[in-house]
Parts: sequence; C-alpha cells; structure tokens
Amino acid sequence: MIDRAVIGAWVGSSNLGDELIFSILLRLLKERGVKATVPSVNPVKTTESFDVDSFGHMNFLEFKKQLNESDALIFGGGGLLQDETGIWNLPYHLSRITSARKQGVPWIGIGLGASGLTGKKSLKQVSNKFKGHLGVSVRDETSAQILESIGVSNVVRAADLGWLWNTEDKVEPISSSGFLGVSLRNPQTARFLPAAFGPKASLPEREISDLAESIDAVATSTGLSVRFISLNQDEDSLLHEQVAKRLKTKSEVLNPDLETFEQCFNGVEVIVTMRYHAGLMGALKGAAVVCLPFSKKLDSLVSDLGTASSKGTNDNLVSVVEKVLTGRSELNEHIEKLQSRSYKNVEIIELLDEIK
Repeated sequence: MIDRAVIGAWVGSSNLGDELIFSILLRLLKERGVKATVPSVNPVKTTESFDVDSFGHMNFLEFKKQLNESDALIFGGGGLLQDETGIWNLPYHLSRITSARKQGVPWIGIGLGASGLTGKKSLKQVSNKFKGHLGVSVRDETSAQILESIGVSNVVRAADLGWLWNTEDKVEPISSSGFLGVSLRNPQTARFLPAAFGPKASLPEREISDLAESIDAVATSTGLSVRFISLNQDEDSLLHEQVAKRLKTKSEVLNPDLETFEQCFNGVEVIVTMRYHAGLMGALKGAAVVCLPFSKKLDSLVSDLGTASSKGTNDNLVSVVEKVLTGRSELNEHIEKLQSRSYKNVEIIELLDEIK
C-alpha cells in the first residue's frame, strides 16, 4: 500500500454528515498504514479531532505542495459532485483533480454521490475532469448511471461510507416509550457567490407552522416524544427551535458533535429527516426512516432501506410514519446489504496498491 495520500473532500465544517464520512475514510486508511493530509475549513479543529495533518482549504499552493509530497489523491467521499449549492461548488472541488492530473499524481474517487448534478454545464465539467483515475466508487445507482452517461470509466457501485460506522452497541428492541426523531434543514438556494458569502435561505413562517402541525399529529398518533437532532448546529438548531416552540407535544432539541451524534438516536423509533446522514444513522440504530422533500440523494436512501423507509410530506406524514414502523422487521437485512456494498469502497482504496 502507498505511504501517503491527500484527501480532497469537504472537511472541518459544522456538518456532521461530512465529518462522519471523513472519519470513516481516515480509519480505513490508517488501518492500511496510509498517512493522510487534508485541506479543511477549520484545520486546527480537524487536526485536534482526527489526529491528522491539515491545512486551510483555500490554500491552493499548500495543496499542490502536499500533492507533490504524496503518492495519491483520494477524492471524496460524499456529495461533492453537485451544483445545488451554487455555481462555485464544482470548480472548487474539481480543481483538486486538476492539480493531481497536472502533477501526475494518481487519483481515485471514493463513495461519491452525483445525484445533485442538475445542469448540462455541470455534467460537462465533471466529464472533462474525471479522466485518468484508477477507479471511482459511488454510493447509489443514480450516481453510477449519471457518471457512466458522461463517459466516466471504472465506476463501482458501492454505498455511502457512513454504513461502515462502527455502532457502539448492538441494536436492541426499542420500547414503546421511544422517540420520534426529527432532522430538518433550511432550503438551499443556488448562489452566484461562494456559499460562505451572502444570506442563508430560510423556511417561510407558514412552512414552519405546517411542519409543527404535522409533527404534532405524528407524535399524537404514535405516542412518541419528539427529539430534534441537528446535523449542522450552525444551520439546523435555530430552525429546530422555531418548530419546537410551535409544538403542543413535548420535545427536546439536541445539537451533538461527532462523538455524541450516535447517542442521539438511542431510543428513536422513526426518524423524519431532510438530511441523508440522519436517516443513515437512524437506520443503523434501528429506526424506520421517512425522508421529507429536499434533495435527490434522499431518494436513494428510501430505495435502499425498503419498506422500513419512505418519502413523506406534511400532508401524509402520519400515514407514512405508521407504514414504515411496520416495516422495521426488514431493516437489518437491508443494512447488511448496504454495509456489504460499502466495503466495495475498500476495493477502490486497494487499487492504490498498483502505484507502488
């Protein structure tokens, strides 16, 4: 196996989904004796949290220097290939592949999602850059089809790296006095400025009230207490507080870090979510999953989890929750399949053996 690699991903932000993926990738590399370095939004935090060499994500000269001193670029994982958050997302991430190709550094793509590619210009950008790789793994069938349709070769159908998270304890049957987990987020708006600049989008008051009414109805129907779980404290917690204060049902708002993230799902019977990795962690902990309309990547989560998962809206939330709760008996079978598929990401990592 190679000795050193640069990881090109979205690291160091307050988004726990991205941090979870990075922690698993880092573990897989460390198990193989690979030392990694990574550009980060918050390099000090990343170094302290993960014991890894890190530098500022906008320091492109340092990125080139680290590439020159490394054996490979590992691009991913997660939904880097999307234009939902604005026109600058793709050029930012794809520039890392450009650097690797110019410097003759071998590269792989790992656990990628591409369902967020919505425009012809975006598809062309990816098609132009995704050349010369040793292999690419994707987390769902839609992403595979999109990449193959634009001529990307060596695409392996895997699953999200998050399915390889080592849960702290064995999932036990949940008592009837459990929780209705809720993980919401404000809408994304396509930005002409980079995502770090400009005002964030927010839900209108009417939609917040509608969400609260639907969640109240589910809690009344199921007898579950409501637990809001933020995956991005900087962006989710205020929205959760806004919805919670409109509830008639008892609720709590949790704002975990990566170390306490899993614990938030103890006792959760069903998770109603707009965030992919809240659904993933909920499923790993034995919860049924209902995905609210937000992003196409949630569609793959629904299809992967079978009858223990479904799409819902405010109008049908009670009936959908009741339906998926009856399908939880099949959850472990689907998770085992997803974990098996996710190990195909390791096969891509092992392609780095060919470099030496």
